[in-house]
Amino acid sequence: MKPRMRRRGGLSLLVAFALFWGGISSYQAIYLPGNVAKTTWINIPAGATSTQIADILYRSRVIRSPFWFRVYLSLSGQADRLQAGRYPFSPKQNVPSVVNELTRGSVAYNTVTVTFPEGYTVTQMAATLQRSGVCSSRSFMHAVKADHFSYAFLATSYRRSSVRDPLEGFLFPNTYDFVRGESPRTVIQTMLQMTQQVLDPYRLREIAREGLTVQEVMTVASMIEREAKLKVERPLVASVIYNRLHLHPPMKLQIDATVLYALNGHGSLNNDLYINNPYNTYVYGGLPPGPIANPGLASIQAALHPAKTDYYFYVARNDGSGGHYFSTTYAQQLRNEVKSQQNAARHG
Repeated sequence: MKPRMRRRGGLSLLVAFALFWGGISSYQAIYLPGNVAKTTWINIPAGATSTQIADILYRSRVIRSPFWFRVYLSLSGQADRLQAGRYPFSPKQNVPSVVNELTRGSVAYNTVTVTFPEGYTVTQMAATLQRSGVCSSRSFMHAVKADHFSYAFLATSYRRSSVRDPLEGFLFPNTYDFVRGESPRTVIQTMLQMTQQVLDPYRLREIAREGLTVQEVMTVASMIEREAKLKVERPLVASVIYNRLHLHPPMKLQIDATVLYALNGHGSLNNDLYINNPYNTYVYGGLPPGPIANPGLASIQAALHPAKTDYYFYVARNDGSGGHYFSTTYAQQLRNEVKSQQNAARHG
C-alpha cells in the first residue's frame, strides 16, 4: 500500500508542478508584453480568422504565443469581435491590451483631418487628399468627372457641356475627418452634404428672389473668392461684377482669376491673357460656364448681397494690405493702376 501511495503522491506533485509551470507560462504569454522593439503598424485584413490574426501578431512579435492569444480570446468571449484595419502596437502592450485595440477598431488610427481652404479648386483638393493618404488624386478626379451625384443644386452643372469639372464650386471648403483609403465617392458625398447645409431652403429662396440660379450665384461667389482677400471687399467686388453684367450692352468681366483657371497651371497672365477658353472673361462675355473655385460662406453671401456702388473697375493696391482700389470710370482706373505700380515698386 505504501509504495502505491508514494507513486500517487509523486504523480500529484508532478501534476501540480505542471499546472504551476503552465500557469506561469500562460501568465507570461498573456500578460507580459510582446517582443516588438518599437511601435509597429500591423494590417489585419478583412475576413481574417482569429487563428490568422494570432499568426500575424506572433510573426510581427506583438504577442508571445498564438495559442495563449486564442485561449484568451475564447475565455473572454471576444473571438468574434476582432476588426480588420491598420493598427499601431507598442512594446508595452500585452494580450488583453492588443485584444482591446482590435475590438475597439482602427478608425481612431486611420482618421485623417483634412482642411480645404476657401477658394481651392477641385484639382487642389485632389492633391490635398492624396498628400493626406485619404485617396489618390487620380481616383478623386475620376469620381468628380465621371460619377453622378443626385443633388438639385448640381442639375445645371451636369447639363453644361462646357463645364470643366461638374463639381467645381460645390465641394464646400471646410475641415473634414476622413479615413485613410476612403472611397472618393464617400469623400465627395460628405462635402456635398455640407454644401447642402449651406444652400439650405432659406438661402435657396434668397437666390430665387434675386432672380438668379444656384449655378450663377456659386460662379460669382467663386470669382469673388479668388479675387478678394479682404472680407470687407467681397461685396464691393460683387458689385463690380453685377454692375458690368447689367450694363447695356454688358461689359466683359475681365477677371484675371478666370484666365488662371482657363490656363489650369499652364502659361501665365502676361503671355496668355487672351487665351481662347470659355472660362476666359477677357475673351467671352457674361459669366464663365461655371465656378472657378469652391467658395466659402462669406463669398456666397457677397454674391447674394453685393454692395450698392457705381464701381466698374478695381485693381490691387500692392501695398501689402491685400486690398484694392475701386473706381467708376476708366480714367480713375488708369490713375489707380499707376498708384498700384508705384506701391509695387516701393514694396518690392
